[in-house]
Order: sequence, then C-alpha cells, then structure tokens
Amino acid sequence: MELFLLIFGVIFAAIVIKALVGVSKRDSFLKDEPFPEHLGIQSDDYLPMIQQLEKSLPEGYRENIKNRVLREHPKWKDYAYDWTFFELNRYFVMNAILKTVPMFSSKADEIWHEMLMFTREYDQFSKNFFGEYLHHSPNMDSTPIPGERAFFDWVYLTLFKAGHNSSRIWGGFLQNPIKKEILDDFRSMNETQLLNKYFRTGNEWLDLKKKIIEKLKYEISESESIKLEKKPLEFTKPASVSQYSYLLFPAVYFSVYEPDGFEDNMNELLPEELAKANSAGMIYCSGFSCSSNDHDSGGGHDSGGSSCSSCGGGCSS
Repeated sequence: MELFLLIFGVIFAAIVIKALVGVSKRDSFLKDEPFPEHLGIQSDDYLPMIQQLEKSLPEGYRENIKNRVLREHPKWKDYAYDWTFFELNRYFVMNAILKTVPMFSSKADEIWHEMLMFTREYDQFSKNFFGEYLHHSPNMDSTPIPGERAFFDWVYLTLFKAGHNSSRIWGGFLQNPIKKEILDDFRSMNETQLLNKYFRTGNEWLDLKKKIIEKLKYEISESESIKLEKKPLEFTKPASVSQYSYLLFPAVYFSVYEPDGFEDNMNELLPEELAKANSAGMIYCSGFSCSSNDHDSGGGHDSGGSSCSSCGGGCSS
C-alpha cells in the first residue's frame, strides 16, 4: 500500500510540475510590453492610413470583439489578446495595399473570424477602410507557401518595425527566399502592370503602393549591380529584433542569386535574439483575404504570388 501511495505521489508531482512548466512557457510566449505608436510604422508617410484604420474601428466594436474572443478563449491573457489584435491591424493595413495577403498567424486569424460574427459592424469597417467587403476564407489544410511568405515578410518589414511579439505571433521573418516569379515580375514589369497584378485596385494610397514598387525594384537592381561589378557584400547586421528591416536588402540579394543557400546566408547576419525568434517560425497559410473584385482579374494575379487556391480557400464575391 505504501509503495502504491509513493508511486502515485511521484506521478502526481510529475503531472503538477509539467503543468506549471507549461503555464510558464505559455505566459512567456508573448511579452507584456508597451505598443509602438501608430502601429510602429517605418515612415510617417503611412500615418494617414493608420489614422483611417483607427477611425474605421470604433471603440465599441473593438470592445465587443475582445469580450467575445476572451469569452471563447478564457486562457488568453489580456495583453496577449491586445498584441494579437495589434498585429491583426497591421495585417489589415497590408490588405489595404496588396491585392491578396495570406494569413500566417492562427491566433490573429481567430480574432479575424470573431470579428465576422458582428456582421453589420464588420461590413461597415470593411467599406470604411477598404472601400469594399474584405472576405475571409479559412484554410483547413495549412498549405506551405514559403515563396509567398517571404514576400509577405518583405512588405511587412518595409511597413512596420518588428518586435519580439511580432515574430512570436507571425513566426520568424525572412526564413525563405522570395518567389522567383515575384522577383522576375518586379524586375521586368512597369509600375502600372505591377499595380494591376499585386496591389489592391483603386487610387487609395496610390503613392504608398508606388513607393513599395520603387523600393523592391531598387533592391533588385542594386543586387544585380553588386553581382555584375563584383562588389564586396557589406550588409549591416541588426543588433536586435527592432532592426529587422536591415535584413530586407540582403534578403532580396540572396533571393535573387543564392536562393538555395538563403537560410545559411541569412543566419550569418542574424544576432542571437533573431535566430531564436526564427526557430519558432512557420510558413503556412491559415487563412486568406480576397477582395470582391478578385474574380474580375481572371485569376491573372494567381501566378504572381499568393493565390486563393494556394491557401486552400476561395474568393467569394
């Protein structure tokens, strides 16, 4: 009997310790830290867009979403929800610029799904910010799309300053080379062609879209210049997660010229903090946003990057 009690006690203690360690790990997954101002945009050029987003999400709607999500997910901490909603707002900004944006965070996708439950409010939010209804198509298969994930990372880090929580919510950034077809398009297509293929239709935020095109075209051209003129590779190594954007140009260079050795080359530039963040990364699409005019494009944009089928979802009108 005593032996039985001893064995039972050991097993019970092991279960308790494992549970406590699990809670500790979950609690430390995201940091309870202040939010960067204006969604942490890299340039004040994007400030009017951020202000428009804030106006499009009334406080009452925000509170209703949070209450619903925390009721459905009682283990979520307040700050974890707030940070995930913060990153979802960044995702919405990307959707205001790009034609299609894969969803790479299951947690952000859960909040997005709950937003849809408030039908009238979500419809109004979509029309106020995007000018049309932003569709949500969940992907049940978690299809790997590393080339599109790389383009997502490049645009995200062009727009926003990443932090510890950013890489935790989205997974590690810049782990894969940008898809060759995307690079070829930005090398050879003119501005109008790129706007039609990769960017949300309409003149809203047109100057910002053009700046993104100009930046990627420049980085591709500069990569070619370095290679042709055999210049030494002198990339600035970031000291922390907040300097992730330093890696954008190296990411383009290695995507163009050394895609097979991309991971090794990028890892040499990563400080320890970023290397650890990347180890938790993922390259799966867990949801997809499609504007109502995607059908009208005749599927022409599908070959250039993310497509509804590549994420296992469909674009409904």
